[in-house]
Amino acid sequence: MVPITHADEELFGTVVIAARLGGARAIVERLSARYEQEWADPRAGLPYALSMLALLRSGRQDLRDQLHYTEIVETLGDLLYHEPDHWLGRFLRIHTRLLLPADAGEHRHYIAAERARAAQDADELIARQARAAWQPWFACPYLLAARLAWESGDRDRDRVAALVSAAAAGAADATRPGEPVRFRALGGVMCEAFLWYHNQPGMPEHDTVGAMMDTLFPDQPAVRRVRADRSP
Repeated sequence: MVPITHADEELFGTVVIAARLGGARAIVERLSARYEQEWADPRAGLPYALSMLALLRSGRQDLRDQLHYTEIVETLGDLLYHEPDHWLGRFLRIHTRLLLPADAGEHRHYIAAERARAAQDADELIARQARAAWQPWFACPYLLAARLAWESGDRDRDRVAALVSAAAAGAADATRPGEPVRFRALGGVMCEAFLWYHNQPGMPEHDTVGAMMDTLFPDQPAVRRVRADRSP
């Protein structure tokens, strides 16, 4: 697998902060121009896709309204065409497709197709990462797959439970079990599947997900709030 790098983390965190301060537009435009100029480089699109996703994380509604989900998905698709083992690229493509609402009225067929593609991507990422040494963030695709399975309409509790158990088993068998995800900015994206799961009452293996979330993302503000709410 192509691992996450500190450059990925730094770029993502920088654009999130720049967006909150009102200076992200120039960064995104510059990365877009670079992507167009360096199209022969399969990794040239990743910074552009990261910057667009960072705008979503900024909380700025005026910036969110300018984004095109399809452009993010297609940019990541260009990367994965050349580098199918790029972990972050595939994870973010799944994450982006999950940003589309599950019940979108007249667009429901399009969104159902996108979620089916996301489910295939999650299965493929799980299979590909199984050939590499376990990393703390490898648990995340299992949680994305579990959410997609749960929201598909089948509510297959056995499959959801099996996915969570497989993530927990992988983490337990790791060279350094209990190691957290060290990327703070990108970790905010990675922990969202755990937070979604935690907020669904009656989910199978609910306590297992809570324990993994605490271990993998102990410093994420949203996770700290969850821990505080659990405290007597």
